[in-house]
Amino acid sequence: MIITQNRNTSNISQIEATPVKYPFCFTIAGDTAASPNPVGDAIFGEILRQMQQLGPKPLFFANLGDFAGPGTLECHEHYLRLVGHLNIPNICTMGNHDADDPVGGENFARLYGPVNFQFAYGNTCFVAINVHNPGPREVDLDFLAEALGSDGHPNQVVLMHMPPNLNNHYAPHPEWGFSRLEREFLDIVKTHRVRLVCCAHVVAYDYYVYDGIPLVVSGGGGWGLCSHYGGCQSLAMGTPGQRGSFYHFVQVSVDKSGAISGRVIPAFQGIRENPDYSFRA
Repeated sequence: MIITQNRNTSNISQIEATPVKYPFCFTIAGDTAASPNPVGDAIFGEILRQMQQLGPKPLFFANLGDFAGPGTLECHEHYLRLVGHLNIPNICTMGNHDADDPVGGENFARLYGPVNFQFAYGNTCFVAINVHNPGPREVDLDFLAEALGSDGHPNQVVLMHMPPNLNNHYAPHPEWGFSRLEREFLDIVKTHRVRLVCCAHVVAYDYYVYDGIPLVVSGGGGWGLCSHYGGCQSLAMGTPGQRGSFYHFVQVSVDKSGAISGRVIPAFQGIRENPDYSFRA
């Protein structure tokens, strides 16, 4: 199989060339393959099938990392076969398992392009940064601050793999949120009034507003699930959120005014107008 280099760049060109219409939507999911797994492939395949049933058609699908673990060329080839029939652009951020192989980081850069990148559509700027264990590097946060600070769009959305720790919000797995440079990251997104931070890594669904910052986690793309998170929960800290362990993806919608909303679509359960899990950022 011949793998196209700079795949994110070519897909972003498709996104930015699409005529602007409102409302528009995009989809997110992560943790689709920390390592080769036929059961996970079947779940992810169903998620991709359901994405293509959405109306209106999503602008793009962002895989938020851990999609080609351990990061060998063979695993990337396998992933690209899985998404080969997808009729919408697909961009990818790197997860920790995508870098498990000694040359995993090099393979990602070779095949998808820079780990930090940005693009825009209509009223919204999207900034993707490289965040996995043990957290972002200074160079990643420098890119984020520069991209947000120089952008003039009214809406800004951040895409990355690992969420911040948020006072052990993901207990009993506090290690699923990063602590390294966490305060610096939160200061940047709060200063620039980022409308939504999209993450994975936590193998479940979670929506939470922390200190005015809305964060959605979609880590139910096919690789395991957290056994500690049950149905929808009201969380003690800050704004009540939603959380659950099930295979799913998230559809995020943006209207002309800039309002952002999301609905969670479980795998194998069809697409319902009134989902059990939804949010307004």
